[in-house]
Amino acid sequence: MSYVRTIPRDLFNEANLLKCYGQLWLKLEGLRCAAELDEDELRADGFRIVQSPSDGALTIANLPFRVAGEQLRLWRPLNSREPWPLWCDNPEGGDGDEEVEVFTAEGELTPAFLRLIGAEAA
Repeated sequence: MSYVRTIPRDLFNEANLLKCYGQLWLKLEGLRCAAELDEDELRADGFRIVQSPSDGALTIANLPFRVAGEQLRLWRPLNSREPWPLWCDNPEGGDGDEEVEVFTAEGELTPAFLRLIGAEAA
């Protein structure tokens, strides 16, 4: 276990993280892009949700996200009240966009995230 969970708060936090990853999986299926969620690391013991000790963000450690082969961190801020609070670290971000919001409030991929993954409609 990566952190001490508090019920019910962390049930909601982790459920929302899983919802965001599921939405991302569905959205990536309809795109030609350099991004993938690599399910090869998943084990029979389920999703390994871990918390960053530096900022409290949650991620799924055994479901890596890669863009053009480079692994990037997807994460959800702890206790966010947003409906789709998933973020991605941006290794190219030099002008204040070191982090890219993945979804709009409606659950669509943001233009900045689409650029990051080199997406074009299928």
